[in-house]
Amino acid sequence: MSLLGFHSYGEYVDQFITLNDVRYLRNWSFQRKLIQNACGKSCLGGLLTEEEYKDRRQKEMDMLKPRGLGGRQLFGDYLNNNDRVLRQFAKREKMLLNKHLSTIVYLLMRSSVGLEVSGFIDLEQSLRESRFLTGSKYFVDWKGVFEGTVKLKPGKHHLSHYNWYKNRVVYNDSDNFQVVNEGAHSLLMKHRGDHKMICVNVGCDCPASKNARRTMYASPIYGHAIFFDHIIRRIN
Repeated sequence: MSLLGFHSYGEYVDQFITLNDVRYLRNWSFQRKLIQNACGKSCLGGLLTEEEYKDRRQKEMDMLKPRGLGGRQLFGDYLNNNDRVLRQFAKREKMLLNKHLSTIVYLLMRSSVGLEVSGFIDLEQSLRESRFLTGSKYFVDWKGVFEGTVKLKPGKHHLSHYNWYKNRVVYNDSDNFQVVNEGAHSLLMKHRGDHKMICVNVGCDCPASKNARRTMYASPIYGHAIFFDHIIRRIN
């Protein structure tokens, strides 16, 4: 779990609180203190102390510092064309890395014989991991993406991946979003930082659809891409 999605130690601790905890105790603040003081590591295993949280979060912030980018601060600096989708990636990059914005991108990849795969991608996580996961199978060469030599594609490790030929779908939680696949909605995303639910059903007009701004852009490279931009709100 990345700690960059949390603005405070309290927000981090809240991730260990379940709806049942709040339902029975009916006091979020009391439940947070109970987890910190009574439970601790002995019953939660992965819970960090406040000092450990600050230390690890700082290390993750250090990882955001570009390596091998020739002094440039952003991958978007390598954008060398006017492709509308690539321009939108570049436009959001700084806000994403500064945790002011959290964006889900829907891509539908087509081939000469029809539909191939589609998926929802946590844009911030993809950009961030490309700075230090160079040896990972999940690595995306974002410098190459902006230069037009590499194409961003939905993968089975992203928030969702749908194979149109095999009619097979895979869901995964990301550092910033938890997938909620239930009820009348085919797919909801819960932001880990402020707990807002985001509806990614394009034709839906439910309350959760208001938590992200939807925009669609067309390009020769990516066809039609849909951006779901969520402004991150702090929790007191």
